[in-house]
Amino acid sequence: MKKIVKSREVTSIALLLLSNTLDAAQHITPVSEKKVDDKITLYKTTATSDSDKLKISQILTFNFIKDKSYDKDTLILKAAGNIYSGYTKPNPKDTISSQFYWGSKYNISINSDSNDSVNVVDYAPKNQNEEFQVQQTVGYSYGGDINISNGLSGGGNGSKSFSETINYKQESYRTSLDKRTNFKKIGWDVEAHKIMNNGWGPYGRDSYHSTYGNEMFLGSRQSNLNAGQNFLEYHKMPVLSRGNFNPEFIGVLSRKQNAAKKSKITVTYQSEMDRYTNFWINFNWIGNNYKDHIRATHTSIYEVDWENHTVKLIDTQSKEKNPMS
Repeated sequence: MKKIVKSREVTSIALLLLSNTLDAAQHITPVSEKKVDDKITLYKTTATSDSDKLKISQILTFNFIKDKSYDKDTLILKAAGNIYSGYTKPNPKDTISSQFYWGSKYNISINSDSNDSVNVVDYAPKNQNEEFQVQQTVGYSYGGDINISNGLSGGGNGSKSFSETINYKQESYRTSLDKRTNFKKIGWDVEAHKIMNNGWGPYGRDSYHSTYGNEMFLGSRQSNLNAGQNFLEYHKMPVLSRGNFNPEFIGVLSRKQNAAKKSKITVTYQSEMDRYTNFWINFNWIGNNYKDHIRATHTSIYEVDWENHTVKLIDTQSKEKNPMS
């Protein structure tokens, strides 16, 4: 009996691994080498990791900088790609109550899983940002000097030997730095912040009116429509709530040159979905928003070879779950 149980466990694990392999697509480009000047050489490679099921795509650009005037190796890692909101349409036939799921928050993190020799030394964006479009430039110059500025500028300009940029849109959302960010991990949260409803608002995930509840996506207070039709029109909802978020974030990592040749870096993309509902009571409609109802998470773990300036995808994990269950 024990042998049969063990066999079933092995089979289950094999099926799980096969499922992950089929769902996730990966690709890593050959390393390109560019001599920036007489002191700095740039090695670049791009790695992609996708979850077709969750509609999450990671596009990671690894910029290895070898600087003769600096006693450490520098990696400027740009995390881009796509995260689906998880939006689901309400049923237009629902009469007195209805619901839909929407993308309320996006979480991105870069984690150095190595020993103390590889640390996070900088990142962009660094501060809370409520702008419609976030644009910043991370520049590197001799001796490991990192400069972060607003706006977009090309590499090699001014005092910068190399630069990388971020450029993403977040209408009605706000970027905040994860409170757990430290010298090993960087995290950002892009959360619904100020959503307008046909000129009314702004509303947030926790907005509340004593009579009408949370009116963030409520169509009308006294509408004669079915519940499934009494929501803010789809095209008027913020893109990030109903469509896709295209993140662009940068982490700068540093390694002592006499340290271990290889380290591990974990990159995680996550979307949080709230459940928005409406229902008719007595003489009016009431809206409610239930936070963090579903989370979709895609994680990739890379082995980084600092001497050969290469990366290897060693594991991926994709899951969708209800945090409350």
